[in-house]
Amino acid sequence: MSIVSFDLEGDFAAFKDPSVTTNQTVTIIPSKSALIGLLGAMLGVKRSNSIFGDMYSEGYLDLLKKTSVGIKVRSQVAKCTFFTNHRSLKEAKTKPYKTELLVNPKYTVYVKSTKDVNQTLLDRLKDNRFVFSPMLGHAYCPARISQFREILGVIEVKPDELQVSTVILDEVMESKSRTPGLRFEQFSDFPAKVMVERHLHHYIDGDSLKRVVLRHFIPVPENDKDSVIEIEHYTSCLSLAKFYSVEGSEQALCLF
Repeated sequence: MSIVSFDLEGDFAAFKDPSVTTNQTVTIIPSKSALIGLLGAMLGVKRSNSIFGDMYSEGYLDLLKKTSVGIKVRSQVAKCTFFTNHRSLKEAKTKPYKTELLVNPKYTVYVKSTKDVNQTLLDRLKDNRFVFSPMLGHAYCPARISQFREILGVIEVKPDELQVSTVILDEVMESKSRTPGLRFEQFSDFPAKVMVERHLHHYIDGDSLKRVVLRHFIPVPENDKDSVIEIEHYTSCLSLAKFYSVEGSEQALCLF
């Protein structure tokens, strides 16, 4: 079993929160579907074959089904906000529209897929040639990709008592339980800064595309040090997240 990792960064990112329609509010991390779209751009898998056809192409859904991703935030969280005037369709006047951008985002992305997808991705990364230009949520936010590698010696492990610095998917739906499915401890030597975001998570169940809003626990660097948390207990309701230990590393990875 192997995982492909690469560093992903840019001057700005605009991963939009789809639950907010009155302005453009952005999130700290991309959703899984956004990352699959970015991987599809690198590999040449189109999200949709036609603007008048299905929202997702068969190639995109197949890539979503057989690929797990993990995200590690490597930068401080900083956003900038600006306003533009938009013409109202109801009245003869303009109204302000707020736009947010994430500033200098840096991530390490982990990809676990089939052998063919992993190898094709590695070849693309080695040549630094992609079918479509990877973007961080919008056409005016080009991505820079570097420091790729293939991680060998990966073993799936149980989540309890693991040390993790990647994003952890909470599979307990907040609409059914206000108590998160994740309990963790903070190390006294490395106090963790953890933020929580809610993303519309897409996954394939059998042959059907499912969508559910789930919490994501995001360790964010503090004082130029990684935030490391130790999982006390993890509840797996949907069997979406898997945890992996890496040979030579004390920290495990969460992929979903």
